[in-house]
Amino acid sequence: MHHKSRNSIAPMVAVGVLLCAPVFALEPGNAHRGLELAHSTCAVCHGTRKGEKSTNRRAPPFNAIAKVKGMSAMALNVALLSSHRSMPNIVLDAQERADVIAYILTLSAD
Repeated sequence: MHHKSRNSIAPMVAVGVLLCAPVFALEPGNAHRGLELAHSTCAVCHGTRKGEKSTNRRAPPFNAIAKVKGMSAMALNVALLSSHRSMPNIVLDAQERADVIAYILTLSAD
């Protein structure tokens, strides 16, 4: 009987792995695509290029965000997934987030 119950679980596990495969197949963030996305989506409020000031005084420039002590890809991902009172609800898919994060992190280099 144990063999029969293990055999019935195997197809469910296989389906679960296949459903999750696209999530694990994401490529690392691409800073060039991140810059393009930031410029077309975020630049309405944020300064997106190094040294650029934000048009919205409540939106920090990406350069300042990148230089926050302890800033990391994980912290940026959490920030991009969290809603902010003064920020519009912009929904980025996982790859877009990875790209924007990769770009922001390039701004921390002096």
